[in-house]
Amino acid sequence: MPSEQTGSDREIAEFVQRWYDLLSEHAPVEELLPFVADKGLVMAFPERTLYSHADFVDWYAAVGVAFSDQSHTVEELTQHEDGTRVGLDVTVVWTAKSTTDGTVSSFRINQKWQLERSTPGARPLIVDYRVGEPAAI
Repeated sequence: MPSEQTGSDREIAEFVQRWYDLLSEHAPVEELLPFVADKGLVMAFPERTLYSHADFVDWYAAVGVAFSDQSHTVEELTQHEDGTRVGLDVTVVWTAKSTTDGTVSSFRINQKWQLERSTPGARPLIVDYRVGEPAAI
């Protein structure tokens, strides 16, 4: 029988799901920035590493030009909370259409996140986000 989620677990799962929902609908970047730390940020994608809001804005614009009809489906989420830090292991299926040639691709991707709270109970921010190598499905 699965264990019940705590309020904190639910909050983190909702945070992750909202993040991916915003990415899937290609929401305005201003809706995504409140999820991401501006100082001390490391977002490592296979193609580029981001260190600030300015880097994120630039990367997000490039992804928006390169891909359309994106969807992100969380398959697995494991979290480990330690005071003001939350470590996450996320497996997500990303599907997108290339704007260059119209091909649709799907990949399963493992990610490792670190969220940080300025104080216990405060809204978390992504401070470390590492995307593993995508596996075609």
